[in-house]
Amino acid sequence: MRALLAAVLLLSIFILFGPHRGFGLSENSPGEARVIRMERSGMPEIRLERKGNEWEIKTPVRGLARPDMVRNLLAVLDAKSDRKLEAKDLSRFGLDRPVLRLIIDSQEYDFGMLNPLTGQQYVRKGGAVFLISPKYALVPSLSELEADHA
Repeated sequence: MRALLAAVLLLSIFILFGPHRGFGLSENSPGEARVIRMERSGMPEIRLERKGNEWEIKTPVRGLARPDMVRNLLAVLDAKSDRKLEAKDLSRFGLDRPVLRLIIDSQEYDFGMLNPLTGQQYVRKGGAVFLISPKYALVPSLSELEADHA
């Protein structure tokens, strides 16, 4: 009986204080996405829309998008962060003037500066700021995105 009680106690402690899985930036999966917009200062907005199993570039030109590049953009939906901060004093995170705004359906992700200690990038989503890998801000140029330029 004591062994069973000890096992239950240890399992409870592990569940409560076990490895932290991080904060997810989205509840949506990449397969649910229908529209992607990329906004960068001084550059035209790029808009993509899903049509069946393909992604089409709608603006600033029209054409098919490379599937591998779209997968890279949608990967932010699966991103995890060990840090979640309140979205206050955005200038200290470089989020008062984001270097990139990525909008997937109705979810907006503003990308700010890199944390000098961790090398991670500050990203604002809603009322929170997260630290994630800077790989998510490596969005393709229009020419890299176009399928006929692959």
